[in-house]
Amino acid sequence: MKKRYAGWLAVLCSAAVVAGCGTVHAGQRAASAAAASDVTARQSPQQRAVASAAAMLAAFIPPPHAARTGPLPVSGLAQPVNDPLSPDLVTRTGWWRVAGQPRAVLGWIQAHKPDGSALNGWGGTAGGTGVMWSDFDLPAVPGVLVGRDLVAAVAADGPGRTAIRVDAYVEWVPVKTAAEAIPASARVVTITPVADGAPLAGAGHQVTVSDPAGVARIAAAVTALPLYPQSSDMMWCDINLPPGGGPAIRLTFRASAGGPELAIVTAYQDWCQLVRVVIDGKSMPSLNGAQTVIQQAMAIAGVRWADFPAPGPTATSP
Repeated sequence: MKKRYAGWLAVLCSAAVVAGCGTVHAGQRAASAAAASDVTARQSPQQRAVASAAAMLAAFIPPPHAARTGPLPVSGLAQPVNDPLSPDLVTRTGWWRVAGQPRAVLGWIQAHKPDGSALNGWGGTAGGTGVMWSDFDLPAVPGVLVGRDLVAAVAADGPGRTAIRVDAYVEWVPVKTAAEAIPASARVVTITPVADGAPLAGAGHQVTVSDPAGVARIAAAVTALPLYPQSSDMMWCDINLPPGGGPAIRLTFRASAGGPELAIVTAYQDWCQLVRVVIDGKSMPSLNGAQTVIQQAMAIAGVRWADFPAPGPTATSP
């Protein structure tokens, strides 16, 4: 009797007052989503990287009948296939064992990639270890997470068995300190186009902005840039930066015209989008987004040079 009554009540809810029931459920879902969004907004980039890495590993789809295990004693999988060079990185690792040959297992994994990911590459390791791998990319979160990768590596684990190692890598954008901001005392900024480390020759290749509001907007544009990820890409850019640094815009901030330099910002036109900052004579961590700050600074100053952007080599991040 109770079961029949409960079933009748459910039918009544769905048929007679479906709008009311649906509203309650939709409202609950909206409240839960809003709460989750609020928690995410209050998390630091590192906390979001930790959560993202865990979610990526949970989204990995192992082959049917694969058993999740702890680390397996397979020599080729003792170390990760990828080893990003960044201090701002979260890594999470999972292990599985399944019947079958490594090539077939990897093919199945490629055909069942995690939701929202794209297959970025695959291959085998050197040295005859018999390890094969696939790399899946997930979109970055601008200003928060630089890169998100899931690497699945497989190798034989005895006759007719395959070991699977999955590594989730999430690199976050570190939070800048107050000391890395352009000093609030800056009231004058000089904008100079440079090539190979020297100001461009000729008249008119320099403009000074002394309007406090304009200076504040240019300083804010620099301060708003994200830190350049301290990864292998950054190392590549530093090593391959041409002599003198290539064409760039130099912003020199002072408290007054002719006063001492408070900050010097060098935004390289097209070399990895590097922005180097020196404040009170001290080098700060490099920023990312040179083209953005060049365009904003020149627009605020109302200046445009016919020979800038200057000719020079071009390159993108590796």
